[in-house]
Amino acid sequence: ALATMDEEAEYVVIGAGLAGLTAARALHQFGAKVIVLEAGSTVGGRVAQLHGFAPWPLQLGAEFVHGGENNVLVRLFERLEWSYRTLEWPDRYYFGTRRDETNDENHDGDDTDDNALRGIVDATTAEAYPDIAEAHRLLADLPDAPWVLKTESGTSASASQIPIDDLESSETKHVDCTALKWLTDRVKASKRVIAVAENVYANDFGCSLSTMGMRETAVEQREWCHGEEYILLDEGRHLGDLVREVSSGLDVRLDTVARTVEWSRKEKETNDEGVTGSFNDGGAAVKTRCGKTFRASVAIIVAAPMSALKETHWSPAFATKLAFDPPLPRAKRDAIDAIQMSDAVKICLAFRETFWPKDVWNVVCCDAFLPECWMLEYDATENENENESDADRSDVAGRAIVTFFACGETAKAVARRIREDPERGEAGVVEQALEQLDAMFGGDAGGDAAPATKRFVAAKVFPWSAVDSVGGAYTHPSVYAAGARRELQKPEYDGALFFAGEAANVKCNPCMQGAMTTGLEAAAAAAAERAARTGTPLPEGFGEEDWFVECFGSDSS
Repeated sequence: ALATMDEEAEYVVIGAGLAGLTAARALHQFGAKVIVLEAGSTVGGRVAQLHGFAPWPLQLGAEFVHGGENNVLVRLFERLEWSYRTLEWPDRYYFGTRRDETNDENHDGDDTDDNALRGIVDATTAEAYPDIAEAHRLLADLPDAPWVLKTESGTSASASQIPIDDLESSETKHVDCTALKWLTDRVKASKRVIAVAENVYANDFGCSLSTMGMRETAVEQREWCHGEEYILLDEGRHLGDLVREVSSGLDVRLDTVARTVEWSRKEKETNDEGVTGSFNDGGAAVKTRCGKTFRASVAIIVAAPMSALKETHWSPAFATKLAFDPPLPRAKRDAIDAIQMSDAVKICLAFRETFWPKDVWNVVCCDAFLPECWMLEYDATENENENESDADRSDVAGRAIVTFFACGETAKAVARRIREDPERGEAGVVEQALEQLDAMFGGDAGGDAAPATKRFVAAKVFPWSAVDSVGGAYTHPSVYAAGARRELQKPEYDGALFFAGEAANVKCNPCMQGAMTTGLEAAAAAAAERAARTGTPLPEGFGEEDWFVECFGSDSS
């Protein structure tokens, strides 16, 4: 009976990913009582690790901090005096068997020596070639999009372009198309250009060109201010340490599935003598799957994955849908329906030794089974946050690790193969990945034609759609979704319900810093409600990134 007794806090946060943890930490710093409900068995959400496979914690979800500029994560690392390293991306390209362009009506017919674009090519060399340079130019400039902004002076619309007032205007959301349609029908890109766009851009966005919306892509391009380098923690630290630091001191309830968010207005009541003054219970509450109720005296912040908010979600494994009573407004439900989330899969392969050149850390793979891989070696030095260093374990699968990363339709296909036939499906995926590595590096290890296959020890295939509390990757630029994220971010229930998470980032930034920003924004808005009720002023700068970073001591470990 004690397990199902109701509890109350000023704030209840649903979701212990970086957005939810950031919101909760900010409110906790403000002195509020906060309870965080997490459907999974660990904190961090899509920042997750696997121990014992490699000499270091293997990152199953987010692995890189994207961009070193204007980045709350980088400032937090520096505040904590955590060292990190910077990597340039892409590092290498791999060009497999050339696609048949005999019937490619969009091929420009240049006489470039395409033999130079076979195998592994360094990024500087590859990006000097016309098709590769053209792919990057197109995705940077977005020429001949279906729209033209009325505010762009000196820009006249072509016959196929429609003038619009703003990229985020939902009134013109129909003026949009997928990146694939844009490349194929509007700019007449060659197959190689499309292949590069698929593997460099769409995969990085967490989708395929066939589902990548152009309007939201333009918003992301306009708002991105972080730079293109990749940041990795050093000296034995990893993203799990970040999660532990942000969640420190918080009341997080693991394995607690929120089922329904309920709310009613607090209304005055009149007794039989006509005296008014008493109130009904009212307020906001979260009911969980186990029957327990968590009441929020001020507000609820929903920082669950987008999959939890949708009426239906495509992943068969997803099992933590969140309901709202009363139902959310139609505009909010339409926005949720418009923002799309695809799948992501990591295929981690362990080898008894390395077989790739030491100066290669990342390869974007065109015309191949899987679109990208990296070969990272982390410092496995034990730090005080770990009970046991993975480097000291005798049961690690292998000492050299290659991680393939695929999103969108490729990831969905991999997940489907495994779901339909777990044993043979996964074995087939691993075999194809090894064959791809053999093709990429065969001959570079003393003439060995199959260096990967011969050194292979073990594999871990991890499709995020199979995680019942997540059901996919992260949201991506979605077609016909203009203005949807701004609508999602709006508070509901008379200021008792707020939304956070990468899906609510109005800059279309699905990265970790994008999620944390929404957590701070939701915390600031929710704290303003408390301040108005209690007369307690907010600390100067509350909810801003600089204020949040300063909350962490520089001597923290």
